Amino acid sequence: MAKAGELIENPITGERITFLKTTRETNGQLLRFEYVLPPRFTIPEHVHPRQEERHEVLSGTLWGRVGGQEQVITEGQRVIGPAGVPHAWRNPSEDEELHIVSELRPPLRFETLFETAFGLARDGKTTKQGMPKNPLQLAVLVDETRGMFYFTRPPVSVQRAFLALFAVLASVGRLLGYKASYPEYSGLEEPPRGREGERPSATTGPRMSGVVMASVLGVFFAFFLLRRRRRSSRR
Repeated sequence: MAKAGELIENPITGERITFLKTTRETNGQLLRFEYVLPPRFTIPEHVHPRQEERHEVLSGTLWGRVGGQEQVITEGQRVIGPAGVPHAWRNPSEDEELHIVSELRPPLRFETLFETAFGLARDGKTTKQGMPKNPLQLAVLVDETRGMFYFTRPPVSVQRAFLALFAVLASVGRLLGYKASYPEYSGLEEPPRGREGERPSATTGPRMSGVVMASVLGVFFAFFLLRRRRRSSRR
């Protein structure tokens, strides 16, 4: 379980997170963390149905697009990605890291998912793109994000269809012992899953940073779109 002041790093993507206020400390209301994004790091355009993002730039430049409007956020400035409004983020620099303070309201499962994704990367269990090498582990993490956010492309109906397929693989993965959280990464055991893939706790709801991140699901859909474009070009 994350603690204020704790630093986690992803050696594959170059991301670093220092927790400032954790899910537990805020009773499931807020996750606040200092986030270091490497040069050219991009978070694709997405929508959180029930979660708000807030970012304050400490150093560097943050490019953003919120509701179709592009913005350049510099040191000391803040930006909000409201729930239900498409938004995307990028570090446009070719050689400088971007330091921001990010807030997720409510945090939902992002804290634990950051810990797991970064932990797998540290243990050499991810690809160069940051995806788990094991397809069942990938399915479990993707299934964990279900209903938390959607990308603006492809259509949500297509994404939901693929998420349903991942849910089937995830059920097999869980039977074989794969989890969304591990004691060695976060000290947490997975609580029982609730109705329709949600969890019964107060932290149930919309997890990329990636935060995430550079999220597992983002890479998957990028690959999916690339395959579609290649097939179209052959016709």
